[in-house]
Amino acid sequence: MGGVIIYEPDEESEVNEFPWVVTFEPSGGEEWDSFVCGPYERDHAIALAEAVALDEGGVLAVVVPMLPAFSAVDVVATIEELRQAVEEEEEDDQVNGTPVDFDDDDEFEEQEVEFELPSPEEIKAGMERTYRRLIGSAD
Repeated sequence: MGGVIIYEPDEESEVNEFPWVVTFEPSGGEEWDSFVCGPYERDHAIALAEAVALDEGGVLAVVVPMLPAFSAVDVVATIEELRQAVEEEEEDDQVNGTPVDFDDDDEFEEQEVEFELPSPEEIKAGMERTYRRLIGSAD
């Protein structure tokens, strides 16, 4: 069985308006080159990821936003922000300086997901809206 990992930003986050991509990767001991599809609107990316990964064994789909970066400085700044967030999270997972694992893997349960994959026409229209937003934001 495959799996889907979806980045879940806060509802008010501007990231929700960014274009989204899906990276398909091997899982379950399979070996093949991963690849990226998109850009899509968020809902279309999730539907595509679920349709493929939950139906196709040995596939992991990762759904994330495409962050606009116009220079290497932008990319380095984003990397630094992400590094700091991880450091802060690691500090939170310590008691008296000792790392503590608060994740309880026993609470994980698979859910049956019912979804309707958008039609190729809906996906194309979503891509057109996404490209228009990208071109408009570059001015």
